[in-house]
Amino acid sequence: MHDERYLLFCKDHNELLCRKCVISEKHRKCKEISPLEDVIQNAKTSVKLTEIDSSLQEMKENLRLILEDRQMNISSLSASKKKLESEISAIREQINNHLDKIQDHCIAEIDKAVENLIQQIQSFLPSVTKRQKEIDDCIEDLESIKTHATDIQTFLGFKQLEIKLKQTENNIHSWINGDSLSQVMVSNQLNILLQHISKEIITFGKPIVDVKPCNISLKRRKEGQAQLMKVNMDPKRSVEHMKLELKAKTKTEANDVSGCCILPCGKFVLSNYYPSYLIICSADGKVEKTITNLVHDIHDVTCVDNETVAVISSSKKNIILVSLISGKESRIIYTSSPSHGLIYFAGNFIVCLTSGKLQWVNMQGVQDNQTNYNPSSVGSIYVSAYRNDTLYSIENTSNKIVCHIKKGNVLWKFEDEKALKCPQSITVDEHGISFVAMKGSNKVIAIAADGEKHKILLSEKDLRGSPWAIDYNSTLKSLLVANEKGGQAFLYTVSYK
Repeated sequence: MHDERYLLFCKDHNELLCRKCVISEKHRKCKEISPLEDVIQNAKTSVKLTEIDSSLQEMKENLRLILEDRQMNISSLSASKKKLESEISAIREQINNHLDKIQDHCIAEIDKAVENLIQQIQSFLPSVTKRQKEIDDCIEDLESIKTHATDIQTFLGFKQLEIKLKQTENNIHSWINGDSLSQVMVSNQLNILLQHISKEIITFGKPIVDVKPCNISLKRRKEGQAQLMKVNMDPKRSVEHMKLELKAKTKTEANDVSGCCILPCGKFVLSNYYPSYLIICSADGKVEKTITNLVHDIHDVTCVDNETVAVISSSKKNIILVSLISGKESRIIYTSSPSHGLIYFAGNFIVCLTSGKLQWVNMQGVQDNQTNYNPSSVGSIYVSAYRNDTLYSIENTSNKIVCHIKKGNVLWKFEDEKALKCPQSITVDEHGISFVAMKGSNKVIAIAADGEKHKILLSEKDLRGSPWAIDYNSTLKSLLVANEKGGQAFLYTVSYK
């Protein structure tokens, strides 16, 4: 401003000053003006510079987390698109199958009606043929009478012919007055709903954009330490108001159940450890198909889409994708070691290795070996995911339920020894409420999203066995529980009332 060298620093305005600035109207009343050499002394080694450096690094990390979150959102959208396309195709297939079924039934009824009418007409034809032959015989007799008969023979012959003509005429009149000569037509009264289907049903549905609050775990400086900051947590649902309604119950031959999953179309799949095979059940619990000859020691199964599931083995270092249509493996994705638990979301798998560590593996088989998704003190025997960022693990040494983010920071631990009796598997709903199946107490409990409260949802009286595998589908609001022995599985609808 004054084309002079800087000599002073005004703390009140956070500005550098020359000698003319000091007497200006702006700074005339400022009390915190210091010589510049005092202010800039040790600037490169000041605590402030260190703090700025740390803040910049922190901000860089936060921006990386935001970028990663947006990329994961893109991946989840692509996965959702594929899932929705699969659901629409499944509905279309159900509609086609249903229309084929009622079409075949309608055609069969028409065939039966036409066949009965034809049989009635054909049963009448011999009577007409008989009368036709009698008339032909009468014509021949008449010709003989004309040629060879005497007068008395002609007279007697006429009388007989008149009687036969009268009988035939009476038969024809009775046919006409009765139903024998009625014209029978067949038509079909089309269901009025089918007549207007092209006008009434003009769309399979419409896309709904569900915007949820940001859930990124950002870093911030507080009292000299980096702390985690949870942003805009979802409103918590109460486990006290949670209700289960039995939707389907199935009885299979499985006697060593190791895992289960619900498909988007409502069907569900059970895995058996030894001998190893998969059982596909309809939404009402009927066994549709059994898939064998896949891999030994199947330890868990998870849903990829309506036509594909993934399985892991406790003796193989891979994830096997299985086609439910062909009943054969469609792809193998390798892991760093055998696994106990498996989940899939947004195009990626998280496997719970036998070592207790969690490993991220994408659909292309790329493994993230550098990142340990467990806290260093936590080893997992089973894991479930919530919102692509928060993980819920069963600790393999203490059987505690641990909620933590991917990088390992623990959010809370559920340590109620009375409630937890040998937890075997865990799944989570869209509100962050976790469901735990416990083989030790033969119960299923629900743990609140903050880890503070819990509720017993199912007891041995409900399950009549020891629950081993559990899965939740947020779209269908369905909870699947499968017992280890006895081949029983239960599908429930979850609600909050």
